[in-house]
Amino acid sequence: MEIKENEFKMKSIFLVLSSVFFISCATSPQLESQKIRQWTYALGNEYPNEKAVIAHYKKADIELFYLAARHTNTMGDDTLNLVKKLFETYQFNVLIIESIPYSFGESPKWFVEDAKKGKSDTFIQGGESALAVIYADSKKIPFFAGEPDHRDIYKGLKERGYTDEDVVGFYTLRQIPQWIREKENKKDLLKRKIPSYVSHYCKVFGISTCPSYDDVIKWYKTKLGRDLVPDVSNEEVAPYADGELYTQKMSSNVGFIRDHFTLKIIEQMIKKYKKVAVVYGAGHFLTLRKSFDASFGEPTFIEDKK
Repeated sequence: MEIKENEFKMKSIFLVLSSVFFISCATSPQLESQKIRQWTYALGNEYPNEKAVIAHYKKADIELFYLAARHTNTMGDDTLNLVKKLFETYQFNVLIIESIPYSFGESPKWFVEDAKKGKSDTFIQGGESALAVIYADSKKIPFFAGEPDHRDIYKGLKERGYTDEDVVGFYTLRQIPQWIREKENKKDLLKRKIPSYVSHYCKVFGISTCPSYDDVIKWYKTKLGRDLVPDVSNEEVAPYADGELYTQKMSSNVGFIRDHFTLKIIEQMIKKYKKVAVVYGAGHFLTLRKSFDASFGEPTFIEDKK
């Protein structure tokens, strides 16, 4: 009789532990990387709103708030208003931002300091990521970045068949519009800026035979069929998988590599913190949305009503 009672107790304990295990698994959604989509012209039509939105996902005790940002530096814009609303209205335990690599670790102090220094009543230099970090710091909420290192991107591109010259040339092309936004003198801009920029990223990537300035100029002419000039369009590095330009297709692959990394970080944070806020570009929301929807179901969208 005593043996049967012990057996009954053991079975009861097993059933309880099994229930706890299965409930735990059920409340830790697996985000499927197979559902990540590359950016296309058609995908842009799937934006849920012309302005920024927060997509709120909830499943049992798990919550994901994804603020799909329209990148801005102007205080009072819809994206920054939603950052404020996110922190003042909703409860979450960790923040993920876009601006820097994940390898910088938890809540780097220098980023918080830079964010605060770059903020005025009308402008914030670091955009929505910086404002989110300022709020997170004030509420003692830890934050992480969701970006891979440049070397991770380099490795991913090499695995897809791109050459060292492709990677360095693409990075350089993508940087030129930024130099123009920084009010650099266009006269001899490329000759002044490209050599040191290329040298820096060769060291970052671990490239032993670094392309020269002439190599980059020739690469651009070969791939795009025209001479490289300071007034290049951002469209040349827009991440279109169905774009006509070699650099657009390459940019789409960069985005695809980034999205896989970011999704993995979001999944890790969900498992650890349960309630997670993400402040990232709206384009990434569209490429990642199928992964979120498959795990959580359809989100509720929260808008800026101002």
